[in-house]
Amino acid sequence: MDKGRRGKDLRIGDPERERAMTLLGEHFTAGRLEVHEYDERCRLAAAARFASEVDALFEDLPAPHPEDPAVPTPARTPRPSADAQRIGGRVVLLVCAAAMVVLLVVIAKQFALPLLVPLLAVFWFSSRR
Repeated sequence: MDKGRRGKDLRIGDPERERAMTLLGEHFTAGRLEVHEYDERCRLAAAARFASEVDALFEDLPAPHPEDPAVPTPARTPRPSADAQRIGGRVVLLVCAAAMVVLLVVIAKQFALPLLVPLLAVFWFSSRR
């Protein structure tokens, strides 16, 4: 199998499918595709497993094509890890607790101390989890 043919038969992933659908959207907004053509080609792009299946969707269209190097592949934003989510939750809790302390001191003045004890207990035990 030669290299040119091998590249067409390689499996593709979600980034390549998303790029193909983005480019089909550009062709649609330029008026090169009708609504039903755009819809059908997007369905085929979403179901494509090989590069040759995606390339076939662009055979009758001018550039840009998915294999064009000038068109960047959409980047995926990484999801925060479980540790980062846990730390973020604690930061939110700490900010809320600080806001409650300020609110209680400003509004309740002499009643602030008895109200702060349960709030501090909640914060203490939630940070231990």
